[in-house]
Amino acid sequence: MSLNVNESYLKSPLFKEAMGNFQVGKWDEGFTKLGEVEKNYPTEPELRSLRQEMEVRSRINEYEVEENKHRKRHQLTKNGLRIFAVLAILLGGFFVISTYSGWIQGQIAKAQTDLSRNMLQAELAIEFRNAQQLIIAGKSDEALSVYDNIKAKNPDFPGLTDAITQAQALKDIEIQYTQAMNLLQLGDSAQALALLQEISQKMPNYRDVSLQIKILQTATEKTSVLQQADRAFLEGRFEDALSGYESLRLMDPSFQTSHVEENLFQSYIQAAQALLADPVPTLDTLKKIDDYFSKALALRPLDRDALAARTQVRLVIEDSMIGEYVSQAQAALASAPDSMEAQQLAEQYLGMALAVRPNDPNVLLQFQLSQAYIQAVNAFSSSKWDSVIEQLEYVIGQQAGYANGTAIQTLYDAYIARGSDYIAAGEYTMALEDFQRSAVLAQQLPDSDPLSFEAQTMIAEAQGLLNHFQEAVLIYQDALNTIGLRERITELQNSLTDTLNLAEYTSSVGDYKSAFYAYRNLVRNRVRAYNQSTVVTIKSGDYITMLAHRYNTTVAAILSANNMSNQPRLTPNTQLIIPTLP
Repeated sequence: MSLNVNESYLKSPLFKEAMGNFQVGKWDEGFTKLGEVEKNYPTEPELRSLRQEMEVRSRINEYEVEENKHRKRHQLTKNGLRIFAVLAILLGGFFVISTYSGWIQGQIAKAQTDLSRNMLQAELAIEFRNAQQLIIAGKSDEALSVYDNIKAKNPDFPGLTDAITQAQALKDIEIQYTQAMNLLQLGDSAQALALLQEISQKMPNYRDVSLQIKILQTATEKTSVLQQADRAFLEGRFEDALSGYESLRLMDPSFQTSHVEENLFQSYIQAAQALLADPVPTLDTLKKIDDYFSKALALRPLDRDALAARTQVRLVIEDSMIGEYVSQAQAALASAPDSMEAQQLAEQYLGMALAVRPNDPNVLLQFQLSQAYIQAVNAFSSSKWDSVIEQLEYVIGQQAGYANGTAIQTLYDAYIARGSDYIAAGEYTMALEDFQRSAVLAQQLPDSDPLSFEAQTMIAEAQGLLNHFQEAVLIYQDALNTIGLRERITELQNSLTDTLNLAEYTSSVGDYKSAFYAYRNLVRNRVRAYNQSTVVTIKSGDYITMLAHRYNTTVAAILSANNMSNQPRLTPNTQLIIPTLP
């Protein structure tokens, strides 16, 4: 079985089977499955705690079963003894009356004494078992109280002395554990660690002692690294010091944050200034100096001295670096502005330029647009329409013709797809709003007739579902006439022609509801009226809205022509049918 190491054991089927067995009392099967889970998740301390808890519950369950059996046997014994006693008394009374009344009375008294002793012993045995269960449950104080009660009634009860010793030992460990936790709250981790290690030697699996020891040992290690870094800082070995402080931040960002960040900032500054002392620093040295100042500014973005020092270094190198990165990004976009590979390459170069000059507004804008566009295309292939719309409304708001117009095409298709989802969910008003926005976007593209046609027919469908049948029919008729599809369907003389005739007849007699459904059926099957298509071989970097824009069609038409029901991730070297309207 493959195992996702990032997956929580709570989602493991083995864990669920183990818990199911525990819930129905199948302890052996449960422990077997839990053992398999522990093998798969050996670092999960909660699993060890769970095993201990289940072992306690199983033993308690066993004790309860044995106690119930013992109670039944004891009750039967008591009832038998009572019946026997009654019979003995009756017989004895008769015999006494007849001959030996005095002797019989003595025997009866002895029998009553023995019965009382046996009953007391049985009651003490039950109390003893209850106390043992309390020990297993970690309730030493309550167990000791029960043992004291037994001792008061029978000091010589079997096993009582050893049981009291065990309970007292557990109580002592509980006291030590409480002391260790109090010391931790007071900040005395050394004394707390010593107590926890002592507890671990006596009872290794007690509560979370192992975990607490591990945490404290890690804290000790961090203290050692801090001491070494501080020593290097005081001795002027700033590169060694910043290495230590950086390690501490990786180990635990919350560890002595103010002290570590203060000394790390000073180490960056001092290390950079030491490198600047070189009479002729190389480009690599200048980049290293720049990196130190950048890291220092990441800690204190508004530090004037650090800003001034980094500015002096960057004046030497940043202009040439930025110019090179931006020119490479522009060259990538110029080769294929709507290719995803080109967009990603441009984003990479622009990101490198921003690393040199983070506040350059032109570079930053182009980087943000490229990032948003890539995220939108990825979201489109996952049908995350809200994300696509949010990203691309920003992109076209900044640069309407971004990606050679494919940004508008992608946004248009996202509104169409989200509106279709609203239709399926019965949210017709929200669908209408999305379709109306898609119609506006279609007008911003050249050769927009196919997109405008689709947007208008979707608006008509939403209007009809809102019971605005006449308005919907008029929109359908106008769309068919505008794109010339009505004439094309009339020439075909097939079932589409029959559907068109039915739609036009019912609308002419005022039956707009029937006409609406006829037109809707006609539009949904319009792919059969396409008079041409193109088969393309997918290349790396192609995506469906890019192809729709390039071939002046729509995503919905491509999906229909290829019998696809959702947005595909295109695979290179596969073929795709691209239909076009007449």
